[in-house]
Amino acid sequence: MNSLEFNYHKPNTLEEVCNILDNSENAAIIAGGTDVLVEIKKGLRQNDDIVSLKKLHELKILKEENNEIIIGAAVTHNEVKDSTLIKNNLSALSDAASNIGTDQIRNTGTIGGNLCTGASCCDMAPVLLAYGAKVEIVSSSEKKIIPIKDFFFSHRKTLIGKGEILTRIIVPIPPPKTGVCFLKFGLRDAASISVASVGVMIKLVNGVCSEARIAIGAVAPAPKLCDKASELLTGLTPDDLSDDNTLLKVAEAAAGEALPLDDIRGSADYRRNLVKTLTKRAILKAIAQTI
Repeated sequence: MNSLEFNYHKPNTLEEVCNILDNSENAAIIAGGTDVLVEIKKGLRQNDDIVSLKKLHELKILKEENNEIIIGAAVTHNEVKDSTLIKNNLSALSDAASNIGTDQIRNTGTIGGNLCTGASCCDMAPVLLAYGAKVEIVSSSEKKIIPIKDFFFSHRKTLIGKGEILTRIIVPIPPPKTGVCFLKFGLRDAASISVASVGVMIKLVNGVCSEARIAIGAVAPAPKLCDKASELLTGLTPDDLSDDNTLLKVAEAAAGEALPLDDIRGSADYRRNLVKTLTKRAILKAIAQTI
């Protein structure tokens, strides 16, 4: 079969989507299509069925509920970037969305699609890992909510199984005295693919870091949390966290948890050094938000 030949479906309900996925050998879901359609045209994938989510308004929700921000999987990057709700509560997520691709891509590409590519360099992953987000996955038989840290397990491989669809991203609203920062480095200012990215969350209780998360992207087979580096931050004061020696120790620990490869955008050593630099900068920016 020619790679451009497929059955195109435009279901009206989530139930219809799940039924199509159950009955197709190799269906692909598209919301914006900025990845899937390009791959089809390049002959990198061949699907018998393409399932559009355009009519599923429930996947376009963006609301606050029970001290969490609920983001539908089909919300576009520009909708995330421009949302007052997200700017006021999850500013680092808005920052991350603003650095994805071009305006044309951000107007079409979706937060769910970005995550479901499973690419190590997807920009939404490190910041959502830093926030401690969860994702909702639905099939014809069940609905489950899992921590996003368990969603990725290898390059372009996620926990989405046959017949399943990512429907929502659920992000807890950070309490007061919490700072979250996302930084990325690309080879150009516009439409850049991350060579390395870092998300940092620091939560202070009584002037001491009670919880911290450092997440990295584009420097391992999948976006990941740096557990050892994160642990080094807990129990420290803002002054401790700003100390050059402490920053270097944490940054080196984060770089040590990276598993970068050499490619056209940078060598493994270059990426490790970027992780160090971005980690130090992100920690300082996160601390500044807690004061």
